[in-house]
Amino acid sequence: MTEQDPNPLTAYIVNQSLHWFIVGIGFPIMVLFVLAKGLSLFESGAVIATYSAAAILLELPTGGLSDTIGRKKVYLLSVAFMILSDLALLLSWDFASVALAAFIMGSARALSSGSIDAWFVDEFKRTQPGGNLQRVLAKAGAFMPISIGVGSFVGGLLPLAFAGPMKGAGLSIYSINYLVAIGLWAFQFLFTVVIIHEHLDPSRKAGMMDGIRKTPEQIAISVKFGLRNSVIFALILAAVGLGFSLASVELLWQPRVQEIMDVSQQTWVLGALAAGYFFAASIGNLASMPVCHLLRQRYAVVLSLARIGLGVVLFALALQSSIFLFAGLYILLYFLLGTEESPGATLFNHQVPSQYRSTLMSFNSLMLQVGVLGGSIVMGYLASSISISFAWQVAAVALLVSALPYLFLVRRTKAVDAK
Repeated sequence: MTEQDPNPLTAYIVNQSLHWFIVGIGFPIMVLFVLAKGLSLFESGAVIATYSAAAILLELPTGGLSDTIGRKKVYLLSVAFMILSDLALLLSWDFASVALAAFIMGSARALSSGSIDAWFVDEFKRTQPGGNLQRVLAKAGAFMPISIGVGSFVGGLLPLAFAGPMKGAGLSIYSINYLVAIGLWAFQFLFTVVIIHEHLDPSRKAGMMDGIRKTPEQIAISVKFGLRNSVIFALILAAVGLGFSLASVELLWQPRVQEIMDVSQQTWVLGALAAGYFFAASIGNLASMPVCHLLRQRYAVVLSLARIGLGVVLFALALQSSIFLFAGLYILLYFLLGTEESPGATLFNHQVPSQYRSTLMSFNSLMLQVGVLGGSIVMGYLASSISISFAWQVAAVALLVSALPYLFLVRRTKAVDAK
């Protein structure tokens, strides 16, 4: 690290905090915005599935591109796609146009996946060899949920504050969220150019076209490595189960709150709930440090306990009809999710060489999105044909089953956990 370079941890936290703050602005009203376009719950699930499909199609190619031409370039391209997707959402008028916007947004998600995160892990290992990766990932991870939580709270207030001007312009009251996001994404693009300094190996200073040509080989080598590694393979299986189950929560929590109480004139409730669970995820990240210390850095044990807890809490959440009990369990769900993040990332990154890092991060994210895709369709159908409560009960059972790969790792990774 040169004197001119910012501290990698500081740069990473600032960059990703702003990123997730912007994402948070659209989060509490996303499904309601889509429903306001005249779409049904099932069509809303199909829109989220379209987003997931785009991420699935482009996840590995963009991860491979990130490993060949540099993480910063690919992340900047993702920000440009986010601006385009928000514009497309604002201009959408039916299912097809909303789905197109979702596809562009999924493309942006694929481009950002495994880019800045991989940059930070490489920079940390370069500047602090032998450092405790779990602790710094937990510290950084605590900022991301806070950022999306604050963004979500702001996102819940914006439709109330600008309802008059939006209606006067013939727009949905939720349109203000995407107008604000577009301006912030433009700032994020310029800010990233300044704050992220990447030290590329000469072999990775290829142009865009050279990088595209090298990407298929990069993907093949990286994925083969990941599938042959029992630790990475188990973590990927657990990611599929998580995506399948939590897709039901992401899709259905806003409509479920509407079933419990009328929020048409109280969108602040949605913002407060979203902010609350993201703050809980932040606390969960911080709590993972003493928990990992207590369990002697046996990260697989931490992951197993957290995943089983997630399944139990989601099942209880499915049975609630009181907004107060619902809110408490909802926030607890994301606290437990937060405790999974840094132990899982640490196990993963201890296994992955630098030259494969972005591609394998993208592969893991791809498999998560495969789970989300399946969960969005299945849970959307179950919610429409039976009930949201039943869909969540099914998702809770799937979460418990997804703890099995972690239990396998408890027996196979004692040596890795001790690192």
